Amino acid sequence: MSRFFRRKKKDEEKAESKPDEEAAAVTEEAVATETEALEEGPAATEVAEPVPEGRGDTIPYHDSIQDRLVYMLNDPKMANGLEGTHEFELEFMAMGERFWIGKVPLGEIETKIGKAADEDAHIRISNDAVSELLNAATFAKFSELYLQFYKTSDAGKFIKIEARKPISDMNRRGYARVPVLKLLIGAAR
Repeated sequence: MSRFFRRKKKDEEKAESKPDEEAAAVTEEAVATETEALEEGPAATEVAEPVPEGRGDTIPYHDSIQDRLVYMLNDPKMANGLEGTHEFELEFMAMGERFWIGKVPLGEIETKIGKAADEDAHIRISNDAVSELLNAATFAKFSELYLQFYKTSDAGKFIKIEARKPISDMNRRGYARVPVLKLLIGAAR
């Protein structure tokens, strides 16, 4: 019997020593992680919150709204779902200039100054709204400002959208699937 109690006592001592060894290993690992974080700087210790796909990337600076829109329509995340067979033609009036951006099926996105022949929609953007849209650093901020100016038009800051073709027809041609086109027409409707 005494042998039984000695084994039981040794097993208990081993069980008590294991958590101490595990705690020491965890402490050493935490110290190593903190040391690496201090060497890498404060940015390494910050935890980034998840960003919705396609809306967190920074948009480079553009000096005209026309360049910004063309960039966004060519970006694979912002124009996700824009296939070669899609076609669209949007006419804009901004900064005292009329221009259009369009794409023919299996063609490239192109832009021209002047009036469009058969546009899907006409979009007027005030000068103050253009300057704020150009200052937007991300697509999420651009979207927020765009919808704000569309929904609550102030005297100097507004976006007016006039659909020239039926929304259901435009949605079939890609406006409902492509984030940029959805923003310009679909999300606002």
